[in-house]
Amino acid sequence: MRKWMFLALLPLVSACFKKELPVQKPVSDATTSQVEMGGNYANQIYYDLETNTIIRQNNREVWDLAFEAGETGFHVLLNESRLMAAAVSSETDITALTSDAGLTYTWDYQTGNLDSTAIGDWQSLGKVYAIDLGANLSGTNMGKKKLKIVSVNNTEYQIQFGDLASSSIQTYTVPKSATAGFTYVSLTGSGSLLDIEPNKETWDLLFTSYCHVFDAHTPYSVVGVLSNRYGVKVQEVSIPFADLKYSDIQDANFPTRINVIGYDWKTYDFDNGNYTVNSNRTFVVKTVNGRYFKMRFIDFYDDGGIKGAPKFELQELIP
Repeated sequence: MRKWMFLALLPLVSACFKKELPVQKPVSDATTSQVEMGGNYANQIYYDLETNTIIRQNNREVWDLAFEAGETGFHVLLNESRLMAAAVSSETDITALTSDAGLTYTWDYQTGNLDSTAIGDWQSLGKVYAIDLGANLSGTNMGKKKLKIVSVNNTEYQIQFGDLASSSIQTYTVPKSATAGFTYVSLTGSGSLLDIEPNKETWDLLFTSYCHVFDAHTPYSVVGVLSNRYGVKVQEVSIPFADLKYSDIQDANFPTRINVIGYDWKTYDFDNGNYTVNSNRTFVVKTVNGRYFKMRFIDFYDDGGIKGAPKFELQELIP
């Protein structure tokens, strides 16, 4: 049985209004910026640190699958912002799968390792997958599909999909993007392509809700920041934000996972019904163009007291 929980959706009412929270005094020569994801975290926001601007944003509810776009790419991601999950069946014929009884669902792992996806190495398996579409913005489950990825080459994928219990099957061609890291697809109706991710050379960070799997089998919906897997690296340092200099950077210490910033720079206070931000956590981001910035978060609320508006300080580290 699949077990899941919406950690970020627990304080739906009490966290909508900001209490009297201490906000760290900004460093005078740093830039303070804020993005608004919305009170229900509807927006996925692609951000460029070098220009300190939003490159693109989209409603996180609209897409289902993301197909790796590189010439040799074959990995397929689920929309983890909806806590989507996949279960591999024993069937090779998509019309033969009509139930997920006895199947075990798994989720894409939060580190972003493409070898740790729920769909996994579909090429060697050749099987049909049951797909749990997760929940929409109001928390309602969106149903289940079945999927078979038939083939891939350097320009496109061929897939089959349909409602889990249905005998009606759609065949669909997914072209690989020449500029983005992934091609995004909706499985609604007969399927459609969605222009979601911008050119992978133009953005550094993604503000989004996403799935964090605890103790290998318990998925939670969390809200935070993921990095562009195509060239961006992040490390957390113990040096205070105001004191951190370029000479303190240690390139060898940059991990490869995309969730170094993650979600836990803030904490939900169940007693007071609000989020508090740990302004003492400092991150160094090596951008897609190889420049270095230091970053820390100082708030999670907008001026009207609505949550889902990360405010952060940013400053380039120059030799």
